[in-house]
Amino acid sequence: MATIVQYTDTLPAHNAYPTRIVSPTRSGPCCFSDMERVGPLQQEGRWVCQYKRCRTCGYAVHLIVREVPDAALLADLRKILATSFQRNVPPF
Repeated sequence: MATIVQYTDTLPAHNAYPTRIVSPTRSGPCCFSDMERVGPLQQEGRWVCQYKRCRTCGYAVHLIVREVPDAALLADLRKILATSFQRNVPPF
């Protein structure tokens, strides 16, 4: 999965979204509570991703938000579930 985040400790943190985000290599204690979203949600293949960046130190991550479900797999699962709880009662 491609990313626009460049991790380095030699350059200052810089947000040039959507081209490049320069980030320190390690997160700080401020990152737990000070992360903000950068840009909109993006779909890459079967994944929905989002960039997040710390307002204080500039640490950035490419976060996977969720997986896009496979339509064929869901259709098969629905078919299995529709018939799996049926009882075969013998006639009297």
